[in-house]
Amino acid sequence: MKTTILSTAAIATLLLGSSVAAQGTQDTQVKWLTQANDYYQRPLDELLLVETPAKAEVGSRAGAREALEAEVPVDVISAAQLESSGFTELGKALIKLLPGFNMPMPSTRDGTDFAPPFTLRGLNPDQVLVLINGKRLHQSSLLNVNTAVGRGSSGVDINTIPLRAIDRIEVLRDGAAAQYGSDAIAGIINIILKGYGYTSQASLSVGQRAVGDGLVRQGDVFYTLPLKNDGFINLTAEIRDRAETNRAGPDPRFGNRINHHFGEAQAQDGQLAFNAEIPGDALTLYGRGLLNRRNSSAGALYRLPTDARNNPKLYPNGFMPLIEPKINDYSLGAGVRGVTANDVRWDLSLTHGSNDYHFFVANSHNDSLGDSSPTGFDSGATRYTQSVANLDLVKKIDKLHLAGGLEYRQENYQITRGDAASYMLGAFSNIAGAQGFPGFMPQNEVDATRNNHALYLDARYDISRTLSLEGAARYENYSDFGSNLDKKLALAYHPNEDVLLRASSSTGFRAPSLSQSHYTATVSSLFSANANTTITQSGTFAVDHPISVALGAQALKPEKSTHHTLGTVYQPTSDFSVSVDYFYTSITDRIMITGNISDAISPAVKAILQQYGVQNARYFTNAIATQTQGFDVRLHYKLQLKEQGKLKLMAAYHRDQTSISDIYPLASILGNKTQAAVITDLSRAQVETMQPIDTIKLWTQYESGPLRTTLNLNRFGAFSYTTDSFRPTWTTDLDLAWKLNRNIEVAVGGDNIFNVQPDKWGLSNNLFGSSDGIAPYTVMSPHGFSGAFYYVRMQLKL
Repeated sequence: MKTTILSTAAIATLLLGSSVAAQGTQDTQVKWLTQANDYYQRPLDELLLVETPAKAEVGSRAGAREALEAEVPVDVISAAQLESSGFTELGKALIKLLPGFNMPMPSTRDGTDFAPPFTLRGLNPDQVLVLINGKRLHQSSLLNVNTAVGRGSSGVDINTIPLRAIDRIEVLRDGAAAQYGSDAIAGIINIILKGYGYTSQASLSVGQRAVGDGLVRQGDVFYTLPLKNDGFINLTAEIRDRAETNRAGPDPRFGNRINHHFGEAQAQDGQLAFNAEIPGDALTLYGRGLLNRRNSSAGALYRLPTDARNNPKLYPNGFMPLIEPKINDYSLGAGVRGVTANDVRWDLSLTHGSNDYHFFVANSHNDSLGDSSPTGFDSGATRYTQSVANLDLVKKIDKLHLAGGLEYRQENYQITRGDAASYMLGAFSNIAGAQGFPGFMPQNEVDATRNNHALYLDARYDISRTLSLEGAARYENYSDFGSNLDKKLALAYHPNEDVLLRASSSTGFRAPSLSQSHYTATVSSLFSANANTTITQSGTFAVDHPISVALGAQALKPEKSTHHTLGTVYQPTSDFSVSVDYFYTSITDRIMITGNISDAISPAVKAILQQYGVQNARYFTNAIATQTQGFDVRLHYKLQLKEQGKLKLMAAYHRDQTSISDIYPLASILGNKTQAAVITDLSRAQVETMQPIDTIKLWTQYESGPLRTTLNLNRFGAFSYTTDSFRPTWTTDLDLAWKLNRNIEVAVGGDNIFNVQPDKWGLSNNLFGSSDGIAPYTVMSPHGFSGAFYYVRMQLKL
């Protein structure tokens, strides 16, 4: 059978290599694709259906293999698919294109509203490793401590990457810590920026929700400068203005008016990206960069005119505080690669990135300061910085493919205080700090740094034409918790030319994030009882804070995981493929945040809290063990209709289920009363049931002459909260594109065109108990709750 890039699993593994085998992912892939005539210039959904050279770089650090020899499953999403999704933000596009990817749109969740966390295969945001051109991307500095998907974790803000700069996205559906290090438990999302062979272009798009809000306006430009020897310098600029959506219900306390904001936040984004490669006679220089600036605004809960938290002199009609963060995110990478005299390929690179989350509050006040309170505040900031240096080596010796490398990584996490008025407790009331988001206090400030060294090795041996075996190992040493060794074994076997059987087994780990180890935030208030007034403080404390230690906190240990996959690929013709893969992941020492540990637990606990002047405390701890299992099915089919055009079909199904297998005992000083404070009904639901149990994607594209029609059907499975269950939903997306000439294309379309909404809350969970509720929908809805989105788009080749 001719080797073709047909099945998702086979092509994806071809594209998702390591930073060594892929040499920064752009290097050897670009070389191979350039040799393949114009393949690199074509959308990846077309490349899925064309014949390719017999050998190519595949999903291994160890080098080239035939396309169907991939041991692990990978999905690939092309730039054309991202564009036809109609969305201008990467996260929203992946919701509709990637099974097992979940990214609800939170509301009234403080900073989480502006950088929604995502999960992959039911696991947390910080258990997914994100790469840019095969190099590790830094995480967000925001720690999600509110009731949202991935509570207690920090993930990558994936919406900082402009869509127009992306060539393709490769998603590895397997644990890969033995190859890439910490965080690669749920899998890897590898984002490849556009390289050689593209055409400069610009686009404009405008869209809004069916009810008339949520207007999105975007303009972007992609400019490419070709260089000799297939070199290039690519620049992308993108500007987006997104208005808020509001699905708040009437407020029964105040004449059934719409007083609250419940929907997507307002945001203005400016993004820049570059990707460059400059080949020389002996060496090739390469670099890439991302820069994002986001100004956002969203409302907290409305305060009535008669609310104790309101100052009628400042707000006679009540007020709704506005949380307005300014988010700055950048990532830079550069490297050089070459080949030694004895044919060893080497790649030396350095990447550096940072995420700064600066909180501001408007239309608010500090009630404890009385009439003199300002109405706007600087509530402080969080910042995360990461630097990574890599040396990667690859050598082939007959049937043995060897790869290895070294890595050094340094991380820094900071919390800086807000202005005094944002957190201080004045003399006029018992409500301290800026309402909406009280500022970080001086005692909350943090400046923590750690580093780690890694040594990794990958070897693959082609036992025969039908059987290959691969092993990998990675040793890491962290300055804050010690060393770790992970291992992986995988094989691929062809019983005949149409069938591939594959399996893998590996261990993995995730180092505790610096934010989990060092985050601290405290809120002060006045408490009056029996004519006595006292100051109370409650907060989240770092695990090494004296109060946490006294309450039994211990230094966080890394989460440890075990992975097993078993799958098959069937490719009877060059136009059809189907794959089925089962996966199992067990994780021990999963990190969670405790519930409130109050002075009412016991006299001993009260004495500790009093010693440090607080009445409630919580901290992060290694709390539970979990098991996650499920399976994926992928089907691709292409039908040539001769004069009538061509039809491409993709069907995908994903199912996963996570269960808590063990709950670790807490410190004896806390007694049994706090066991439920860690694993409450809510926290159990967040782990086990709050995400869809399955998803279905049915993608169809028909092309005939200047017309291209893309239809996408999505099924989001059932999920449940504590007392409420939510039924599955189907949504439909449609994109109609028409080429006016060789240089101009216009499109109209819609996401969720039939305006399907998730189930509403039951009465017990509705805010203030009204029949529709101020917040009528759950923020856990996998496709949001803002309804249909319609748009127009124009694209111009420059």
